[in-house]
Amino acid sequence: MCNKIIITTRKVMVLLGVILSLGLTSCGDYLDIVPDNVLQYEDLFISRSQAVRALAKLYDGIPPEQTDVAPYIYGDDWICGWSEMDMHRTWCQANQIMRSMQSKSNPIMDYWTGTNTYGNQQMNLWVPIRDCDLFVEQIDQVPDMTLEDKTDWKSQAKFLKAYYMFMLLQTYGPIIIPKTTTPDAPAAELYLPRSKVEDCFNYIVALIDEAIPGLKERAASNELGQIDKVGAKAIKARVLLTQASPFYNGNESYYANFIDPTDGEPFFSLTYDKEKWKRALDAINEALESCERNGLQLYRYKGRPYAFDYEDWMANEANLQTIYDLRMQICDTWNEEIIWGWVDGNYTLSTAKGCSMPKKPLNAGGPAPDGFGRGVMMATYSAMARYFTNNGVPSEDDLNVKSYEANDIITTPNESDPEYTALRGIIQPGVETIRMYMNREPRLYAHLIITGGYYRAYQLRVPSLNYWGANGGFDDRTGGQYFSSGIGLQKMFHPEAYGTYGTTYSAEVDFPLPIIRVADLLLMKAEAINEYFGPTPEAYEAMNQVRARAGLPNIEVVYSDPTIVRPEALNKHENQDTFRDLIHLERNNEFAFEFGGNFWDNIRWKKAVARYTAPVWGWNYSGTDASTFFNLQNIEARIWTITNCLQPIPITEMNINSNLVQNPGW
Repeated sequence: MCNKIIITTRKVMVLLGVILSLGLTSCGDYLDIVPDNVLQYEDLFISRSQAVRALAKLYDGIPPEQTDVAPYIYGDDWICGWSEMDMHRTWCQANQIMRSMQSKSNPIMDYWTGTNTYGNQQMNLWVPIRDCDLFVEQIDQVPDMTLEDKTDWKSQAKFLKAYYMFMLLQTYGPIIIPKTTTPDAPAAELYLPRSKVEDCFNYIVALIDEAIPGLKERAASNELGQIDKVGAKAIKARVLLTQASPFYNGNESYYANFIDPTDGEPFFSLTYDKEKWKRALDAINEALESCERNGLQLYRYKGRPYAFDYEDWMANEANLQTIYDLRMQICDTWNEEIIWGWVDGNYTLSTAKGCSMPKKPLNAGGPAPDGFGRGVMMATYSAMARYFTNNGVPSEDDLNVKSYEANDIITTPNESDPEYTALRGIIQPGVETIRMYMNREPRLYAHLIITGGYYRAYQLRVPSLNYWGANGGFDDRTGGQYFSSGIGLQKMFHPEAYGTYGTTYSAEVDFPLPIIRVADLLLMKAEAINEYFGPTPEAYEAMNQVRARAGLPNIEVVYSDPTIVRPEALNKHENQDTFRDLIHLERNNEFAFEFGGNFWDNIRWKKAVARYTAPVWGWNYSGTDASTFFNLQNIEARIWTITNCLQPIPITEMNINSNLVQNPGW
């Protein structure tokens, strides 16, 4: 290790007066050439108080939640709804990628160089990767730190480097494996070629393995958001599951001709290796054991019901308990299910929390002023339709569901009707809705804002009727902010939050966005077992834990029942291929709208091309009653091909580093 490391100050980022960032503008200057103005990096580590800020800065590489540059709105769960912003294409930029609106000369979301088509700042992930290396090299010189803290912080930096490389790998496929070098190294050492995908995965896993022993078992309450042993083991399991998945494991149909010119070999592994699933399963089991030792488990709401729900809770406790379990699983801050979360400290209009909260209806009461919230991010029709029936199966498998009746307008039971008891606090009494909104699984009612249901916000329970001028619907007073699909989303904001308006922030209830939670590991376990052994009772048991929390019957029970499932769907759980589809659907519903989960799942399963070419459908948001509102419309065309599964390396970077090979199709 060099005693003095010289870095450029071409771009300096300051956090509380402490300079950390290298300010590199491309992967090519992984170690930057020294200019006239330099500083000595080791001066940033003269005390613990400065070093802790340097540590915090390493976490800046996690992509921001702001909807203009957020990756979580990839996929077909979300749709933007503010027509003016959508027209100018400066907002919801991941949504633009879903419409194939980028090119290698104008990348929309660029984590390779940090550039952006619309001028918004992106994160160049090579910067925090190099910052992690420099942090590891320098932290030992801090005089007023214990060896234990130095070891932990150094291990955090190693893990974060691995995590950022995994993010780049998911986005671009084969990436560059950094090599230790010096500022005066020749260009051949600075401008490196891309490595094979298999080598990238192995490097990332090895780096996580190197980090785990030095991490704390569990981050302390004043260190929430910092990675620890439990979180690192969980992310390692995710990396290995991704490596075992068909997009990366034997993907000859996509990438047989994607060749590394340095040796003539393909960048992607073209030969399927079943043993990768066993390696993933072992890591998943280790992570679950670590969770159990540290008291991490599926979340259950343990508080009292809100006052607005108290009467219905007393009459319908079991069902409302499930609704609360699901409604609060994300926004109950640092609950027992969150293994690792991202602390953004932001509740502005441009986040999922603020953007998905509907405008507070006029004269709704409560402490929040009318008009708070925004309501410009919402659920798609397809995301809603994927939720299961109350029997715990997809609608097409349910014997009691007739597809031709799905959009029939019905009136919900009156409050005095005996059949309404099980619907109290979930469905409004005596209102018009459609048949497909009835008898659905609790996740639909807890996560979405549907016509005829309720949403909990502004310290109120609001009866939602998403018609023009009604609660949650299009209204001229909202300035173009409306549910363009007619289906809102309440999963991502807290029931006590007011939302935001302009620069006024009231009743903020912030919470971390889960990067990985216990339910993820359980469904990963079911998937890995099925891929390696086929369907087994152990796989069912892992899946059933998540289903039980969602108020659904065991998978092997319901699919063995000829009074519930159609004859052609009987015993789907016993076949590896059809059980695989059930696991995928379970993941889609459990992780809908979360931090990029469904998008990356569909990529790794090789389902993205078929799924993301479908147009986005929604109800007629300008309808004023059930008969005019419940009419499906094509609200956005989508274009998605194999090319889009890997994003382009910017042409500017290709011009800088002649050793790079562009991704296929770009």
